[in-house]
Amino acid sequence: MDDEQYRQTRNAIDLPPCLYGQALQYGYFVCQHARNISLGEREALHCQHQPGFANCREYFDLSLQKFGFALGEWRMPAHLTFNKAMQVQIGGLQGAMQFIDAPNTEISQNNAQPVADVAESFVRLKAEIPDLRQLNFSLIVPYIQRFSLRKRGRGKPS
Repeated sequence: MDDEQYRQTRNAIDLPPCLYGQALQYGYFVCQHARNISLGEREALHCQHQPGFANCREYFDLSLQKFGFALGEWRMPAHLTFNKAMQVQIGGLQGAMQFIDAPNTEISQNNAQPVADVAESFVRLKAEIPDLRQLNFSLIVPYIQRFSLRKRGRGKPS
């Protein structure tokens, strides 16, 4: 299945695709509303909660508008590269979570660090700051610029 055919099939499903699906699949976050769907050999996450999806969509769209310069993009392309998408998803969420109290967490089996629930974090963020456009995005940008899937200096090659 080629990428365009996969995208069309995924979009034809009634549930909207999870905007932070890659961050969830990599274990950085969890979401109580995400549902795993298999399409051919690929897996996709879809959101089962419309108000939760609206919160995610609002922050995700604002992220793309505000973080273009942090990603080195003057005009945001239709589809972000994998690494830039991960920077927006994970770095953007980590930055947003600094505005709320420590979220209810569970321990990730992979790295024994707390994992936040995305939907719950956005509910708490909206309770603190009802209009997300009022967020101080200049405090979030360093999280996006700093995030990298590869950790530098992990050891010398043998």
